[in-house]
Amino acid sequence: MLNQLNRLAIETDGRYASVSELKFVKDYLASIDLRISAYEKIRDAEDQIVDHIETQLKSHNPKFFQKGKQDYSDICRRDRKSVLRLSTTAMLFADLDSLRDGFLLWYRTIIKAFKDEKAAQVTYKLLPAVVTKVLTPEENKLIEPTLELSRSILGE
Repeated sequence: MLNQLNRLAIETDGRYASVSELKFVKDYLASIDLRISAYEKIRDAEDQIVDHIETQLKSHNPKFFQKGKQDYSDICRRDRKSVLRLSTTAMLFADLDSLRDGFLLWYRTIIKAFKDEKAAQVTYKLLPAVVTKVLTPEENKLIEPTLELSRSILGE
């Protein structure tokens, strides 16, 4: 939304915006109550969401977060929270571009550097299903694009 507003300001410099150019603003404002509601629900359920994912992952493989003798559970938990928080914020502001360019592409590099592609693939495939449980269908429609973007970039 913020990037789109900035683009609109630049493109309409010295003139009024057309009806079609203002459509995204109207659409965004029409959905703001749902966006805030979804944001608050995810924020309030963050620990439950992350716990649920961790439980599912460990039920399939108790050593899911281990490499050798080192347990990376805390680091992985922190990273899942970051992805969830940034995805939720991107949904709130309707800004997939900043999520992709500002975090996800960088984080994918980290995942590849540590050879955690398989763990990321499983984790970010589970995330939307778990988030779905705390939101209404209308709220889910708003968060789905950000979670799908996260899954497609991090879980490829």
